[in-house]
Amino acid sequence: MAQGAGGHIGFAKETTWGTPVVVASGNFVYGLSESVTLQIDRFDIRNIQGARSEPDDVAGMRRSQGDMVLPGYPHALGHIFKGLTNSGSLTVVLSGSLHQYDYFTPTADASTLSPFPSYTLEIFRDVTSAHRYAGAVFTSGAFSIQPNQELRATVGVLAKTTSIFARSTPTYPGSPAEPFTYDTVSLSIGGAAPGNVEAFTFTIDNNIDAVGALNASNETAFMRVRGFQGVSVNGTISFDDLTEYAKFVQQSEQAIIMTVTKAQSFFLRFDLPRVVYTTYPMGIRGRDRMTVDFEGKVRYHAGSLTAYNIRLTTVQSNL
Repeated sequence: MAQGAGGHIGFAKETTWGTPVVVASGNFVYGLSESVTLQIDRFDIRNIQGARSEPDDVAGMRRSQGDMVLPGYPHALGHIFKGLTNSGSLTVVLSGSLHQYDYFTPTADASTLSPFPSYTLEIFRDVTSAHRYAGAVFTSGAFSIQPNQELRATVGVLAKTTSIFARSTPTYPGSPAEPFTYDTVSLSIGGAAPGNVEAFTFTIDNNIDAVGALNASNETAFMRVRGFQGVSVNGTISFDDLTEYAKFVQQSEQAIIMTVTKAQSFFLRFDLPRVVYTTYPMGIRGRDRMTVDFEGKVRYHAGSLTAYNIRLTTVQSNL
């Protein structure tokens, strides 16, 4: 009987969208869960048929989509940030043992076939063979942190094709041995450390559609964005005063910076120069202490030419 613990997840960047590549040693990532699966559209071909029974339908477009929930190891995050932003400038630091990357709001498409870099995913579910998803793009990414939890990435996936092939024997990068965790987080709102934020999530939504065409195929012909890249934050804050509520009422913009570190100089920073609260719902839910589940929109900063600057230090040199 298959067990989740016996499965594995790996992904490798493609040269051409939809052309699968081998997921090499070191490109496998630890996972918490995944739901990437083949979906087949269906369409009806008749309504008037002289009978009350439902007529047969016809299978239509095929695409694979779902989510991967991954612990925030630096080597996995580097690929995810690259896939979400189509950016990443590299500076080698610490005598070449570590590599620092900066990721920004995208300014151009990755190719004429896909607006963002594509990956080949290998997902083995502990049954005989693995599934290979080619032309996979990361449609969204939510990066959350709270006490007693690692930095957790929930990544939306949309892929062109799926096939079954012989599973690999995965190997995982060994540095660092653990993901980024809550106990090294430093959070600044409006230039001050509030000290009472209990959970925080940064989200990128790329609004990607899989588009079909009349090309003698039932597979996706290309990927396109259907709107702007949406960037937002949400979290939970202890209801100790009205300071943040006043910012919501006045719609004041403020910078939010979150950093998290590991031993041996591994580092991650989300720098969001313009954030405005969109909801700040207060209410008494019962006898327990009160908290507020806030939401905010991350706006483009003209001076920085980006809505965000994500800085990551990792041992990976091929992102």
